[in-house]
Amino acid sequence: MVSFTPKRIISENSLGEELRRIRNFKNLKIDEVAKKLNIRSEYLLAIEAEDLYSLPAGLYGKNFLKRYADFLGADKKLTAKFLEETGMKTAAEDPFSQKILKKSKFLIFPKIIRNLAIGLAVLICFLYLLFYFKKIILPPELLVTQPDRNLMTKEAVILITGSTDKEAEVKINGELVLNNNNGEFSQLINLKKGVNNLEISAKKKYSQDNIIIRQILVE
Repeated sequence: MVSFTPKRIISENSLGEELRRIRNFKNLKIDEVAKKLNIRSEYLLAIEAEDLYSLPAGLYGKNFLKRYADFLGADKKLTAKFLEETGMKTAAEDPFSQKILKKSKFLIFPKIIRNLAIGLAVLICFLYLLFYFKKIILPPELLVTQPDRNLMTKEAVILITGSTDKEAEVKINGELVLNNNNGEFSQLINLKKGVNNLEISAKKKYSQDNIIIRQILVE
């Protein structure tokens, strides 16, 4: 089956017929005009036939038509009317740009989606690294449950209990105290008469120290 391409019906008052009439009146050959305008002869013949689908896509076809009409001195009102009737007046309605617009939809949107996906992935990675970095350098949680405050006692020994992060290292007055898998620890501390300053600290490998001070007064 032979494919059929719709063409405009050319009337005596059409731009295509006007261009052909002027060219013949000036005794100009298509090849001669094509050489002067640097436009292929088949495009000029397509313009005279008002075969818009044979012209280049985008604004090239529109510019070819205007240059050809200006070169022959065609009626500007007739040219403007033709551009308006064929929808070539604005780029949004330009039939020559339809192919470009259709392609651009498939080219632009995947790029936008891809860029959004890349941006989102970078943001997630950045937030994860920020969270991980803060977790590394921030001091661990430390809770001293006994004694829960400064106190006065007559005992020479006191039991220190508390909890921290399970990977943290606990020290009391610089002495290492073991904690279990839940981060809980307990340690008996010998006291002397008078004021005893107990420094309980917790620290992860690269973090700052979390320090709690308890003062125990022994009578």
